[in-house]
Amino acid sequence: MKEKITDRFIGKFERSVAFPPEKRLVIYDTEMKGFALVVQPSGSMSYILRYRRPGDRAFRDYTIGRTSNISTAAARKEALNRSGQVNTGIDIQQAKHDVRLRAERERMQTLKVFFDEKYKPYCEHEMRNGQGQLLAIKTHFVDRWPNRPLKDINTFLVQNWRKEKLKIGRGPGGVNRPVSALKAMLNRAVEWEVIERNPLAAIKPLKEDSGHKVRFLDEQEEERLRKALDAREAEMRTERISHNQWRQSRGKELRSEIRQGEYSDYLKPMVLLALNTGLRRGEIFNLVRDDIDLNSGKTGRIVVQGAGAKSGNTRTIPLTNEARELLTIWIQQSDPSDLLFPSPVTRKRLNNINRSWAGVVQAAELNKFRFHDLRHTFASKLAMRGVDLYTIKEFLGHASIETTQRYAHLAPDHKSKAIASLNA
Repeated sequence: MKEKITDRFIGKFERSVAFPPEKRLVIYDTEMKGFALVVQPSGSMSYILRYRRPGDRAFRDYTIGRTSNISTAAARKEALNRSGQVNTGIDIQQAKHDVRLRAERERMQTLKVFFDEKYKPYCEHEMRNGQGQLLAIKTHFVDRWPNRPLKDINTFLVQNWRKEKLKIGRGPGGVNRPVSALKAMLNRAVEWEVIERNPLAAIKPLKEDSGHKVRFLDEQEEERLRKALDAREAEMRTERISHNQWRQSRGKELRSEIRQGEYSDYLKPMVLLALNTGLRRGEIFNLVRDDIDLNSGKTGRIVVQGAGAKSGNTRTIPLTNEARELLTIWIQQSDPSDLLFPSPVTRKRLNNINRSWAGVVQAAELNKFRFHDLRHTFASKLAMRGVDLYTIKEFLGHASIETTQRYAHLAPDHKSKAIASLNA
């Protein structure tokens, strides 16, 4: 079909009985070779340039735009311009693709867009332990510099951020970890050809004091911690009974009863598991049902998958009697199909247990004690019972023995007893 393509013709055609066509219709312009109007059965109409590159036998279609977005005169002018480019040997399809690619790269090069659309989905799909890194990047950098291009996140900017954090009391380790997560993200941006180089490649981590005293529980502190956990369990059980009585009086559906011998929630089994295995908090968050084998050997075992471990290496930890018992109760109680300790709200991986943990630490009157110090306690107990450092290294999943030496300090009174035995 051939017609002189004008805005008036298009309006008239839209009102005709032939619109929309039953199948794709191409209307060629009578005044300009290759200029055409494509009409779809859906009713959408687009201008195209049908052309043939010098030396080619096959025709190609170059889409100029929809009639709803561009006038006929503007489309005709664009077709004339592209036709001239074809005659000079330019591949107009590739040129159009390159323009789109450059525009997408420029859009993707801002911190928030790259984080939200590229890096976050990657971490959630490929990395079991990626949530902590994502939270650190978003909290410290994305929320602070959302529209900053990735290439402009330079060492000067990050060094100023570090100074601010150190000034308000954050330690070197607490500063190094978010920066390390940001550098890892920028390395991915380089790998995916979003930027040419990592602008933070030259920044060095702050020196951390590897000789500081490792905090771990003595016998009295551990006893207070256990009592605080038991008290919390009893309180939550009492609150559940009271709440159900309130709901029953109002004709509401009752919540499930917390039976004796079961846990009120995830906190107590998680804390006791850390005390008995030395697992990091994130490693506990990552555990799935298939990582637990209660019948392996004499004790059972936990497999810490490399994808969810700090070192990236898979390791196996035999279970103590207490760890095996608590896992047996928790698995029977919660019947997990995937995550062992999912969020009770989202049923996805937990992000933190800060509030519940802080309450127990306060109730147990533990001074400056972190969840990670449960790991120190496990390692110190092994060392004080004469377990060699290389075995402790395997339990903790350390990459080097030097790190194990930091975690495996002996209690001062234990050292004193050792010297006293020599004096005797």
